[in-house]
Parts: sequence; structure tokens; C-alpha cells
Amino acid sequence: MILKKNKYLKHFIALIILASCSSSSKNIQVNSIESKDSSPKDFQEIFDYQSFSLNDLETIKRIIGNNSLNQEQLKDAKLLKNNYQKILSTKKYSIELRSDQPHSKRIIELIYKFNLPMKISWDRKKHSSLPKSLFADKISGFCASIYEDAIASINKATTQTSDPILVIYSEEYASFFKDFVSNDANFIIAKYNSSSFQEFSAEVLGINFSEERFKKISDLNPNQNINFTPRPRADLKHAIILLAPQEYKSMIPALRYHGGSHFKYINFISSLEEISNPLQLLDYEDSWAPISKYITRKIQHKELESLERFLELGTLHEWLLIQILEQAGVKSAKINGVTGSIIFKSNSCTKRVIPLQKIRADLF
Repeated sequence: MILKKNKYLKHFIALIILASCSSSSKNIQVNSIESKDSSPKDFQEIFDYQSFSLNDLETIKRIIGNNSLNQEQLKDAKLLKNNYQKILSTKKYSIELRSDQPHSKRIIELIYKFNLPMKISWDRKKHSSLPKSLFADKISGFCASIYEDAIASINKATTQTSDPILVIYSEEYASFFKDFVSNDANFIIAKYNSSSFQEFSAEVLGINFSEERFKKISDLNPNQNINFTPRPRADLKHAIILLAPQEYKSMIPALRYHGGSHFKYINFISSLEEISNPLQLLDYEDSWAPISKYITRKIQHKELESLERFLELGTLHEWLLIQILEQAGVKSAKINGVTGSIIFKSNSCTKRVIPLQKIRADLF
């Protein structure tokens, strides 16, 4: 994920520091780079917990003093103010990393973006607190993995239906079936093992059966011309799709070609893993995906140049943020996270809620 301002400076600084770390085990001291002239964020942006400044704290106090918030909003604003006061008043933060950590460059970029005084300690012998897979594995401090949270949001969206649910999956996602089946819905399972997306879609949506049935009817009276349009099976309303990232761009159009708007197509979060340009989301138009409100807001406001590796960067940012909140003594926080809504409570694992959103053209 690349924001328009300061991206080249941050990348340059991070590369210099990372280069020095490769040949030295010395610790790094990152000081606050706040300027008195730094412009305050929009009030809603401050809930993103992306960076911290005294200007942001003044904005929060001003909004609270305007008496323009309802009771619930005022409660959230006061919590936000208390959290920012604790975060900004903490004199030093400490982060321990392995010097051979594969995400080191991105972690340093994120640390500079936080705009907080932070000491980075390097230790090759330290056990890495980041798992091999940032998506499939649970990250330290969180209650569940990103994949598990995405499955939870899809399950929540489908538990109210009594109709059969079509699940299309590829082999690498077969292990997630048990998480869907647990909600006792009536599933029809279809493993994608074809080189033709069109043929596969026609088969699983019942188009081939419709054509075969028409042929049998026509054979009963070959002299009669009958107008025929093949129709998809009527007992299905939802189709959950668990495929490799590169397969969605062909599968979604193929399903729409044969099924039209008869189905609610729900993509797994893997559909977002190889998106680089926000406009590429239009390949999934009218389907649903687990994607955060933070990302859709940034797209609507044209504040994102790229979505490349945004899930990875968001995961690393939230891992760092949890450590900051704990070291600052924050008791609880509601965060508009990059990967989803983050609910932090001290002495408890952090929850992530990923909303299921419809991909529409007006998003752009």
C-alpha cells in the first residue's frame, strides 16, 4: 500500500538503515520527526492509528469541545483522546527484531511512519514473533489469523440462508472447508481442477444439465423449432469462491457469464493478495469480498496509488501497533485498521473484524 506523500523519503531512509543492519548488530534509535508545521489529519483519519502527532491530539480536543457529537461518538472520541495522550507521552518504545527478518525493510518504513521515539534491537538468536505466513498463521497478539477472520465474516453473511451454498475451491484451500461446514449450512462442494473456467462454470452452475435436458426434449419432436436459453440451477443463491489469487480474474467473469445476477458471489480474501492497481478490483464487480473500510475509503478519496502487498503491510502495521499500545499502557482501542476493524483490549488477544463489502464501480 503506497500513500501519495513522503513515500520516496521513507523508502530511502529505510534502505539506508537496513543496509547498515546487514553488517552490524547495533541497535537503532528512531526519534520523532514531527514538525510544528505538520498538517492535522481529518478527524476520521485519526481513528486509523497510522501515525501520531500533537496536531492530531489538538484536533481530537477541538472536536470534543465543539459539542457536535452524539453520545456514542463522544464516548469514542474521549477514548481516542486518552489513547493519544498515553501514546504521545511515552518517552521511548522498544521493538525487538531478528536481523535476518524477511520483513525488516517494511517494518522499518512503518516505524518511521508512526512518528514515535523507538529503539530497534536486533538479535539473530531471538525467536521470530512473526509467522511464516502472515495470512494463514495467527500473529502474536491476535486472536485469529487473517484467513480465519475472513472465514468468520463470510460465515456470518451466509448463516441466515437455508438455501444450498456452492463452494468452489482449489486444492491449496481444501483445509478451510471444516471452518465453513461448522455453521451447518447445506453446502455443494466443487473442486476446481479444469483448465477452462468457462466449461467449469457451465458445469457447476447447471448450464450443461439444462442443455442436455433441452436436447432430450428436442429429440422427442425433431420437426419442431423451440427457442431455448440455458438457465443456471435455481436452488442456489450463494457461491463462495476459495481460489488462488490469479484464478479469480477468470473465474468471476465466467461465473457471471453463465449465472448472471442470480447468485451472490463471495470471494475469499485471497482474491485481494495480488491486486496492485485499485482499478483491478473492477474485475470482481458485483461480487463481495472481505475488505476493510479503511481501504475502500482511501480508494474513494483517491488517496491510494497502489494496493500492492497492502494486506502484508497492513498486517505488519497492526502487529507493530499492538506493541505500541501495550507499551503505552492503553487499556482499550477501536481502530480502523488496514486489514479490518481492530478491537484492542489489554491483557487479552486482539480481535479483527473484516467487513464483507460489495465491489461496485462507484467505489472509484
